[in-house]
Amino acid sequence: MFIIKVLILIFIFITIMESLTTQLLQEIKKNKKYSSIADEIVLEEINNHLKKNKVEKITKQDIKEIRSKLHRLYSSYLRGKKSKRTKLLHELKNVISREDTSKKPLGVVDIINKILSTAVSAKERLEDYEEIYNKIFQITDKPKTIIDIGCGLNPISYPYMQIDNLNYFAYDIDNEDINFLNEFFKIMRPFGLNGNAQILDAKNLTNVSMIPNGDIIFLLKLIDLINTKDAKPGEELIKILMNKTKFIVASFATRTIGGKPMNLPRRKGFELMLERINLKFEIIKTRNEIFYVISR
Repeated sequence: MFIIKVLILIFIFITIMESLTTQLLQEIKKNKKYSSIADEIVLEEINNHLKKNKVEKITKQDIKEIRSKLHRLYSSYLRGKKSKRTKLLHELKNVISREDTSKKPLGVVDIINKILSTAVSAKERLEDYEEIYNKIFQITDKPKTIIDIGCGLNPISYPYMQIDNLNYFAYDIDNEDINFLNEFFKIMRPFGLNGNAQILDAKNLTNVSMIPNGDIIFLLKLIDLINTKDAKPGEELIKILMNKTKFIVASFATRTIGGKPMNLPRRKGFELMLERINLKFEIIKTRNEIFYVISR
C-alpha cells in the first residue's frame, strides 16, 4: 500500500512538472525575440530553473528570470533583419538561376555581403573574411570538410574561402537560422558547397560527441557563451572535438559591446588551459577578433 501511495505521489509530481514546463515554454516563446530558439534549448533552461526554485505556480518573475538567462547565454544569436535576409536569399537564387553555374556570377558576392551584414558578428568580419581564411588555411591547408558550431550566418561567407568543393556541417540553436542556411546550401550546391545545417546545443556534450568528423571545426565567439560561470565547459568541449578533427579555430571578440578595444584582447586563461591539456595554438588577429588555430 505504501509503495502504491509513493507511486501515485510521483505520478502527480511528474504531471505537475510537465504542466509547468509546458506553460513556461509557451509563455517564454510568446516573446518574438525567443520564438525561433529551438524548444530543446529553452526547455533546458526551464528545467534548470525548476530544479533550483520551488515553483508551484508560474509567476512573471519565473518568466523574467528564464528569459534573462536565455538573453545572457544566447544574445549573440538573437538577430534582427530576418525579413531582409529572406528577400536577399530569393534575389541570390534568381541571380544564380540566370547565370552559368560553371563560374560564380558577378552579382553573388554583392548579395552575399548584404546577407552577412544582417548578422552582427558576420558584419564585423566582412572586411576581413578573405584575410581570415587565407591565414587559417596557410596553417591548416584548405579543408574538404568544415564543422561550424554556433555558426550564426558564418557559412554564408563560403565564397571568401575560395574552395571549389566543400562539405559544410553547420550547427546553431535558432530554427529560423537553420532553415535559412539549408536554403542557402541548396542554392550554392552547383558551386561545390555541399552543406547541411542542424540544431545543436554546444553545452550538450553527448550530442556534440555524435557530430561527424571534419578537417577544421569552427568555434567562433562560442567559448565565451558557454563559459558563463567557469572555463570548464569550454575545456570539455575542446577535448571532445579534438577527437574529431586536426584543427579547431576558436575566436573571441577584442572589442567591448560599446566598440572600444579591450585592454587585454588575448585570452591568457584560455591559452594556459590549452597548454595544460597539451594542445598547440597559433594566433591570428583582426581589428575586431582574435582567432586561435588549435592543434595537437
